[in-house]
Amino acid sequence: MKVFNSLEPTVKPSILMVVYGEGGVGKTTFAATAPKPIIADCENGSKYFGLRGIESDVALIDSWNDVQEFMEIALTDKYDTVIIDPIGELMEKLIRYMVNKADSKLVQKDGNPTMAGWGWLKQTMRSFLKVMRDSGKNIVIVAHVQEKDDEGRVIKRPMVTTRLATELVNLVDIVGYMTTVSDGSGETKRVIMVDPSSDKFVAKDRTGQLGKYIEPDFTKIVDGVRGDKAYPWINSTNKKVSADDIKKATTPEVPGFNVSGAELGDNGNEEK
Repeated sequence: MKVFNSLEPTVKPSILMVVYGEGGVGKTTFAATAPKPIIADCENGSKYFGLRGIESDVALIDSWNDVQEFMEIALTDKYDTVIIDPIGELMEKLIRYMVNKADSKLVQKDGNPTMAGWGWLKQTMRSFLKVMRDSGKNIVIVAHVQEKDDEGRVIKRPMVTTRLATELVNLVDIVGYMTTVSDGSGETKRVIMVDPSSDKFVAKDRTGQLGKYIEPDFTKIVDGVRGDKAYPWINSTNKKVSADDIKKATTPEVPGFNVSGAELGDNGNEEK
């Protein structure tokens, strides 16, 4: 255990954030402004990256089984930023991974997770994100937007499986809603709203340095969070994540194995 004074210089933090918004608003374009990025393309959106001027290395993630190899590549010195695009689709791939392997303790007969299954999913996603965070790299998690009724108010939030939404927000330092606003002269501009006091969208700024909104430029976030000229940061070095840590995070043990739901013919597991 280390005890220290919070005002003493500390290691420059990496950026761990979620950016979400409507399709086409520029979330991936923004994420790719981060230094030395690699994108985990979870819904085959990269076929349009060239047309949109997005320059980045890209890995196509067809199933959760691809995630281990992706992390082994992404968490090397070649990259400073790892982008997950979109997180909702990656979570769906994890759910399918579990459903194909788990017994009735985790999966209902209709193929949906049980309460224990949701617990397993949250723990697995937490472990996955923790390994990436501990690498010292910037992590940008892209999400679509969905609206949720909250006691008569409609609130925009990241589109992920409902039971995992709160978990995702809790794990990161910054949550920004990307949208367009009028600049007062009739022109519109894109901004990322990070004001946690808003009752219209979910936002978060654990750093307390970004104000109500930021421009969609990753360097603006780095400058705002780190304040390099105003605070005597200690330069950080990328941490080495072991192959064993990556394997544990991406090939989690699933309690029990079931017969394929398709083979059973009723989308369920046999009662035990």
